[in-house]
Amino acid sequence: MSTQQAVEPTQDPQGSGYGPVELPAGAQPAGDGGQEVQQRLKSERVQEELKAMAGWGLAQEETAIERVRTFPTPEVAALYVAWVTGFASATGIYVTVELAGGQVGVTVGGPQVSGCWGEVTESVLAFARQLG
Repeated sequence: MSTQQAVEPTQDPQGSGYGPVELPAGAQPAGDGGQEVQQRLKSERVQEELKAMAGWGLAQEETAIERVRTFPTPEVAALYVAWVTGFASATGIYVTVELAGGQVGVTVGGPQVSGCWGEVTESVLAFARQLG
Protein backbone atom coordinates (compact mmCIF):
# COMPACT_ATOMS: atom_id res chain seq x y z
CA MET A 1 0.00 0.00 0.00
CA SER A 2 1.26 3.41 -0.87
CA THR A 3 1.44 5.62 2.20
CA GLN A 4 0.34 8.47 -0.05
CA GLN A 5 -3.00 6.70 -0.65
CA ALA A 6 -3.86 5.98 3.00
CA VAL A 7 -6.38 8.82 3.27
CA GLU A 8 -8.30 10.69 0.61
CA PRO A 9 -10.61 13.30 2.13
CA THR A 10 -12.62 15.35 -0.29
CA GLN A 11 -13.23 19.05 0.04
CA ASP A 12 -16.68 20.39 0.78
CA PRO A 13 -18.23 22.94 -1.59
CA GLN A 14 -17.58 25.72 0.92
CA GLY A 15 -13.83 25.05 0.78
CA SER A 16 -12.97 23.84 4.27
CA GLY A 17 -9.39 23.29 3.14
CA TYR A 18 -9.11 19.64 4.10
CA GLY A 19 -6.90 17.85 1.63
CA PRO A 20 -5.13 14.50 1.51
CA VAL A 21 -3.22 13.54 4.63
CA GLU A 22 0.20 12.19 3.74
CA LEU A 23 2.89 10.65 5.88
CA PRO A 24 6.41 12.07 5.71
CA ALA A 25 8.70 10.52 3.08
CA GLY A 26 9.95 7.13 4.25
CA ALA A 27 7.44 6.87 7.10
CA GLN A 28 5.37 3.72 7.41
CA PRO A 29 1.78 3.72 8.66
CA ALA A 30 1.14 2.13 12.02
CA GLY A 31 -0.73 -1.14 12.17
CA ASP A 32 -0.07 -3.86 9.61
CA GLY A 33 0.99 -1.28 7.00
CA GLY A 34 -0.34 -3.57 4.31
CA GLN A 35 2.26 -6.24 5.06
CA GLU A 36 -0.32 -8.84 6.00
CA VAL A 37 -2.62 -9.80 3.18
CA GLN A 38 -6.18 -10.07 4.40
CA GLN A 39 -8.85 -11.97 2.57
CA ARG A 40 -12.06 -10.32 1.50
CA LEU A 41 -14.93 -11.16 3.81
CA LYS A 42 -17.96 -12.85 2.31
CA SER A 43 -20.92 -10.54 1.71
CA GLU A 44 -23.06 -12.42 4.25
CA ARG A 45 -20.42 -11.95 6.95
CA VAL A 46 -20.11 -8.23 6.19
CA GLN A 47 -23.91 -7.81 6.31
CA GLU A 48 -24.02 -9.63 9.64
CA GLU A 49 -21.30 -7.39 11.10
CA LEU A 50 -23.01 -4.24 9.82
CA LYS A 51 -26.24 -5.14 11.64
CA ALA A 52 -24.36 -4.57 14.90
CA MET A 53 -22.84 -1.28 13.66
CA ALA A 54 -25.55 1.39 13.81
CA GLY A 55 -25.51 3.78 10.87
CA TRP A 56 -23.00 1.87 8.71
CA GLY A 57 -23.91 0.41 5.32
CA LEU A 58 -22.32 -1.02 2.21
CA ALA A 59 -20.96 1.30 -0.48
CA GLN A 60 -18.92 1.25 -3.68
CA GLU A 61 -20.52 -1.94 -5.02
CA GLU A 62 -20.01 -3.70 -1.66
CA THR A 63 -16.26 -3.05 -1.57
CA ALA A 64 -16.44 -0.40 1.17
CA ILE A 65 -18.65 0.69 4.05
CA GLU A 66 -19.93 4.17 4.79
CA ARG A 67 -21.70 6.28 7.38
CA VAL A 68 -22.98 9.86 7.55
CA ARG A 69 -22.90 11.66 10.88
CA THR A 70 -24.46 15.00 11.75
CA PHE A 71 -22.78 17.31 14.26
CA PRO A 72 -24.18 20.37 16.05
CA THR A 73 -21.91 22.85 14.24
CA PRO A 74 -19.59 22.85 11.21
CA GLU A 75 -16.66 23.41 13.59
CA VAL A 76 -17.41 20.22 15.53
CA ALA A 77 -17.77 18.36 12.22
CA ALA A 78 -14.37 19.70 11.09
CA LEU A 79 -12.77 18.47 14.33
CA TYR A 80 -14.23 15.01 13.70
CA VAL A 81 -12.83 15.06 10.14
CA ALA A 82 -9.39 15.94 11.49
CA TRP A 83 -9.56 13.09 14.00
CA VAL A 84 -10.78 10.52 11.44
CA THR A 85 -8.16 11.43 8.84
CA GLY A 86 -5.35 11.44 11.40
CA PHE A 87 -6.50 8.12 12.84
CA ALA A 88 -6.76 6.56 9.37
CA SER A 89 -3.33 7.83 8.38
CA ALA A 90 -1.76 6.50 11.57
CA THR A 91 -3.32 3.05 11.14
CA GLY A 92 -2.91 2.71 7.37
CA ILE A 93 -6.64 2.45 6.67
CA TYR A 94 -8.02 3.94 3.44
CA VAL A 95 -10.89 6.40 3.95
CA THR A 96 -12.71 9.05 1.99
CA VAL A 97 -14.21 11.88 4.05
CA GLU A 98 -16.78 14.39 2.84
CA LEU A 99 -17.56 17.48 4.90
CA ALA A 100 -20.61 19.66 4.23
CA GLY A 101 -21.63 22.01 7.00
CA GLY A 102 -22.35 19.92 10.08
CA GLN A 103 -22.50 16.61 8.18
CA VAL A 104 -19.58 14.24 7.67
CA GLY A 105 -19.65 11.25 5.32
CA VAL A 106 -16.98 8.61 5.93
CA THR A 107 -16.28 5.74 3.53
CA VAL A 108 -13.85 3.03 4.67
CA GLY A 109 -12.38 0.33 2.45
CA GLY A 110 -9.19 -1.28 1.29
CA PRO A 111 -6.72 0.81 -0.69
CA GLN A 112 -7.81 1.70 -4.21
CA VAL A 113 -6.13 -0.12 -7.07
CA SER A 114 -6.52 1.32 -10.58
CA GLY A 115 -9.35 3.55 -9.34
CA CYS A 116 -11.32 0.66 -7.79
CA TRP A 117 -11.92 0.25 -4.07
CA GLY A 118 -10.17 -2.60 -2.27
CA GLU A 119 -12.10 -5.21 -0.33
CA VAL A 120 -13.91 -5.10 3.01
CA THR A 121 -11.63 -6.90 5.46
CA GLU A 122 -11.68 -7.44 9.19
CA SER A 123 -9.38 -4.40 9.55
CA VAL A 124 -11.88 -2.21 7.68
CA LEU A 125 -14.70 -3.34 10.00
CA ALA A 126 -12.55 -2.92 13.12
CA PHE A 127 -11.61 0.64 12.11
CA ALA A 128 -15.25 1.54 11.43
CA ARG A 129 -16.29 0.09 14.79
CA GLN A 130 -13.78 2.39 16.50
CA LEU A 131 -15.30 5.40 14.72
CA GLY A 132 -18.64 4.51 16.25
